[in-house]
Amino acid sequence: MVDTPRRQEGLQRVQIGLTGLAGVVLLVGLANIVIEKARVDDAALAPPVTTTLETNALAPKEPLAELGVQPAPEQAPIVPDLQPDPNLKKPMDRDPAQPLDRDPAQQPN
Repeated sequence: MVDTPRRQEGLQRVQIGLTGLAGVVLLVGLANIVIEKARVDDAALAPPVTTTLETNALAPKEPLAELGVQPAPEQAPIVPDLQPDPNLKKPMDRDPAQPLDRDPAQQPN
């Protein structure tokens, strides 16, 4: 039988495909062996012994306060009542250069 270039190219593609498939099968097998070994090692170790009373006693009562997201109730800042400055004599929402008797609708923009 005469090997044509097309036939040789087809055989080469099949060989490459089978080699890739064998590589994937080997990688999956290796991963399975590693995972099984990890499971055996984890089963051999005894789980740590903790009582639920100790765990509950150490649990934070305010988890957001522990993270610093929100202040703790005992550390809540006290804001005094807002009072205007007693030294302030003029309203600050107007330009001091403009007279007070002028109509705001007539002011230029």
